[in-house]
Amino acid sequence: MKSHPSSLHAIRGALICLTLASSAIAYDKGSTAYAKRAETHLLAEPNALATPVGKAEFAEVLKVIETRGPWLHVKSKHSSGWIFEGNVAATKPVHAPAAGLTTLSASATNTVAAARPLSDAGSAYAGRHGAGNARDDLAWLEKNAAKTTGADVDAFLKAGKKGEYRP
Repeated sequence: MKSHPSSLHAIRGALICLTLASSAIAYDKGSTAYAKRAETHLLAEPNALATPVGKAEFAEVLKVIETRGPWLHVKSKHSSGWIFEGNVAATKPVHAPAAGLTTLSASATNTVAAARPLSDAGSAYAGRHGAGNARDDLAWLEKNAAKTTGADVDAFLKAGKKGEYRP
């Protein structure tokens, strides 16, 4: 696989942020947590690739039944299952994710919109910060992301003791 520095830095940064964000709060049996994503799958077992058995909606109250490392076994209004602690908050979220940051729903945004040309000022800024080739970066990312399987991601997380595999 060809190494592309700016894309690899972005992916590495995102993984580090997710790992740090998910390690901030410890949950105990009987405590309350709140789903902080628009929709989060509850899983059959504490594994990112496990079968979804239910869903938790944004800001839904979740009762912690059991903890296993960074995984929480929770009960929602309609079902119970495992959820990664990075997908919950200790206090009820007030604003939906990205609320007020965009006027388009995420499902309406596509790579064509993301790859449109920058303004002259935007291009100059990108050039000064080593991100002047966004279209090629995006093409590389899409091509290589299509080759990456869930098992590849799981192996990467496990080898690096990241996310749900952290000690």
